[in-house]
Amino acid sequence: MSQAQAKQTRIEVPGQHLTLQETLRVMDVAREMRDQREKAEEMFRRDDLRVALREKLLRTARLSGDNVTEAEIDAAIGQYMETLHTYQDPAPGLKRFLAHCWVWRGKILWSLAGAAGFAGGLWFLFG
Repeated sequence: MSQAQAKQTRIEVPGQHLTLQETLRVMDVAREMRDQREKAEEMFRRDDLRVALREKLLRTARLSGDNVTEAEIDAAIGQYMETLHTYQDPAPGLKRFLAHCWVWRGKILWSLAGAAGFAGGLWFLFG
């Protein structure tokens, strides 16, 4: 086989000679497509979760003899899903204060050590 035939039979793959910027751009597109796919799958899982929860609650209501309509169950599920990932500040009190002290224990200890060192220095110099 001659060189001309060898060049004709060689197939060049698209994207074989990409620059670094082009390669990074392709990777960004692939990453974005993956993220969008994951979001879509999560939305489908959430819909499946909602349907499964609805069926379970309907079954439980029938077994317990409660007169609950499907609209009431759907409203309860909607309210639950809306408040599922919301944050509420804890009530003020001793437990909250102690939790803050535990989180800031390093700075509190360093501050107390600095104040004690300063007071000790004053007592040593003027006492």
